Amino acid sequence: MSEEVIEQCVQLQEDEIEVLESIYPGLLSIKAGLADETQGRILEISIPIALASSTTAVLSAIPSTAGPSTTSPTLDISHLPPLTVRLRLRPTYPLEASPTVISIRAPLPSAERGQAWLSRKSLSGLQDRLASLWKEDVEVSGEGTGVLWRWWEWIANGDFLHDLTMYDKEGRINLTVPPSLAPSTFYTLLKTYNASELHSSFEQTAFSCSICLENRKGKTCVQMPHCDCVFCTPCLNSCWSLAIEEGTLENVSCPSINCVKRRATQSNAQAGDEEIDPDLVESVVGESLRKRWESLRDKRKAEIDPTYTICPRPTCQAAVPPPAAPSTADTAAQAAISSRAIRLADIARPAVPTPVPAPAAPAAADTPTMISKEDRWARYRLCPSCNYSFCLYCSATWHGPHTPCAFPQTSLIVQEYLSYPEGSPQRRAMEARRGKSNLERMVAKWEEDEANKKWLESSTRPCAGCGVRVEKSHGCNHMTCGRCSAHFCYRCGGSISSQDPYAHFRRPGHACYNKLFDIEEIERFERETAAGIAGIQLGEDIDWQPEPRGIWEW
Repeated sequence: MSEEVIEQCVQLQEDEIEVLESIYPGLLSIKAGLADETQGRILEISIPIALASSTTAVLSAIPSTAGPSTTSPTLDISHLPPLTVRLRLRPTYPLEASPTVISIRAPLPSAERGQAWLSRKSLSGLQDRLASLWKEDVEVSGEGTGVLWRWWEWIANGDFLHDLTMYDKEGRINLTVPPSLAPSTFYTLLKTYNASELHSSFEQTAFSCSICLENRKGKTCVQMPHCDCVFCTPCLNSCWSLAIEEGTLENVSCPSINCVKRRATQSNAQAGDEEIDPDLVESVVGESLRKRWESLRDKRKAEIDPTYTICPRPTCQAAVPPPAAPSTADTAAQAAISSRAIRLADIARPAVPTPVPAPAAPAAADTPTMISKEDRWARYRLCPSCNYSFCLYCSATWHGPHTPCAFPQTSLIVQEYLSYPEGSPQRRAMEARRGKSNLERMVAKWEEDEANKKWLESSTRPCAGCGVRVEKSHGCNHMTCGRCSAHFCYRCGGSISSQDPYAHFRRPGHACYNKLFDIEEIERFERETAAGIAGIQLGEDIDWQPEPRGIWEW
């Protein structure tokens, strides 16, 4: 071993280390004082693992004879915790000697010291495979070459997982759960690390915002969770803030053109699967608008979902969900309590001999013997915002399951009052009992309500999705509800497909066949065409105002 060869090897080592440090700063360190210079230098490298694409990992626990076998949890990952490799570069590396692997560790982030995500068997096989890579290069080139870069790429790309046969036939990675960890803990640690690496990679990548068309770093951008579209935070803040302030909740979603088109043809159930997370909304628009968005969203859900209702307190008006279905144990316990209940009226009633009932056929096993808890408490509602308990039917404070609702009799009183001739003794008697001014106010309110009902019935149509009354100002009979986005026919009120809404008007024999436009609408268009104002363009010097379109709820 000549001095010239050693000097050449030292120079090659320094060049290789310098290249690695420039590409992967902070991941390589030289351990001084751990070995004599005659034995070579000791390096410690930390190699993070980034897979080519998201891959499913199967977390298999070590088989146990004590407990029953359970299904192994699976996790989609694209990043695995780094491997820490400590190695010695001998003075004659890379020309005449290979690097010597001292140890390989696979520490689990955020876990106790000594916990590894790779088994000892896998780490031992990895160490043997690293030692053979230098020999393969010597056989190919005829002389020793630097192998650290090849080691690094082989581990960092996850290629070592294939060589260690850690993939199954379905292309999934098999990872063994450490004996001292629960599968759920191992799952959480890997998932947390993967999410952290994805977030870090996103922040360091530049993206083109689809709104302002400028390139921005990921740390100033937001990625939509369902479609992966990316927008800069200022643009998305302006878009969502305006939508929340105006109450157009359907616009608090991905604003890209393709996603907007896709949502326009989706059903309400499919659109509900892509609901934005409240934490994401708050990170974009702030806490105040996030609270307003949640309040409007809950009210919109109460307007669309018939099982929801609105809190009757004027200062609350929060959406109230239906009560949870009782369990079998709760129903049985309630039945036992009800069977032992004694009413005060029964105690005060004189005792009478109890007649002996005639023998009856045994009841079927599924025949109910009492009113179920669901039936008796179906009217009960509890507001999650103000904790006000009330009756669903009469909106009064909860009066118990056995007390009937005290509905107001305003309509019956007014109708009785109007049925008597003016100045009749019956009218004077009612005025003396209830007050003439009170009765006049009740009559005025009742007549106004009846007029509104008649107008709504004659001039509006209910939405086929949520039932809100809609008035058509002009245009075709294909309507889209501004509240629930349901598509329906204004002419017959029927629901129509959002995929092909005009197929409803192309069905021969149907009442709406070839009735996309009413005769009145066609005649109006012809009059405007003759007057030269049909189809005007924006920007022309014409004083044009669109007819209003109203939405009323009764």
